[in-house]
Amino acid sequence: MHYLKIRALLILFVTILGLQHLAYCQEDHIQFSVVNDTARIDANAPIDSMGLALGLDDSDSDDNIDHGDGMLFTYFKWMPGYTRYQHFDIINIHYRHQGSAPKDTLILTGYYHPAKFKITSNYGWRHRRMHRGVDLGLPEGTPIAAAFDGMVRISKGNNTGGYGNLVVIRHDNGLETYYAHLSRRLVNPGQIVKAGDIIGLGGNTGRSYGSHLHFEIRYLGNDINPNRIVDFDNYKLKHDTLFISGYTVSTPAPAKTDPTQIVQKPKPTSSATYYRVRRGDNLGRIAQKYHTTVSKLKKLNHLRSDFIREGQRLRVR
Repeated sequence: MHYLKIRALLILFVTILGLQHLAYCQEDHIQFSVVNDTARIDANAPIDSMGLALGLDDSDSDDNIDHGDGMLFTYFKWMPGYTRYQHFDIINIHYRHQGSAPKDTLILTGYYHPAKFKITSNYGWRHRRMHRGVDLGLPEGTPIAAAFDGMVRISKGNNTGGYGNLVVIRHDNGLETYYAHLSRRLVNPGQIVKAGDIIGLGGNTGRSYGSHLHFEIRYLGNDINPNRIVDFDNYKLKHDTLFISGYTVSTPAPAKTDPTQIVQKPKPTSSATYYRVRRGDNLGRIAQKYHTTVSKLKKLNHLRSDFIREGQRLRVR
């Protein structure tokens, strides 16, 4: 009888914990908080019901990995993230940024989906731990592609804290992407890759319970829910611009318009708005200012690249 009472209390305790996790909801943006002078993202995220139901947990990203001295590449201006990151470490897996994330705009064009398979386990809480990426169920040996242009920072199979064979790429747009549990790595640290280049083969290495790709997106070492950026049902980006305010990461919001003002306009062409490019401007900042996207600006101005010059007149609406 005493045993049954203890068992009932344990079941009640586990149920309460589960309900607490379910109370978390998706925010419109990701909160950064400064802890010990290091920018970190608030862990609040939706429950990962698939991983919880199956009892899977490959999110051990901090245990049994290298925390000692890293091996730093000489950081040249032409290398990805030169103005955003403080070093290029090819040994320590997780980049740790000192200070809060600076205000910035990331242009996410040129995306290539790593592997066209559906999500089997989502970003969120699993067993009271954060699963800081998404899992794509795929057969072992499936080619895995780089998501954006960039340079390989990590390619290793030992001391990866459950990641198994892991490749980390620092991209030209300022993001880093992680590709874990690979059966084989096909790139080396310092290697330049283009979006779509094959960087490894899917597998079941590390803390894994079946062949899949664990895919993470990070900025200055902080994990971002990949679902905020990528449409995993259609294998494409949801947005081509990411705004970093210093404490939040957000995607573009539709421009707010007043229906009465639209009716009062005599001609459609009168709604055109132009902007004169100033020193230090880029398409991302201009897009943020006028509540639009980089791709729309490029289309309006027939631009083939992201390059703009001071004094240039751009149509923004």
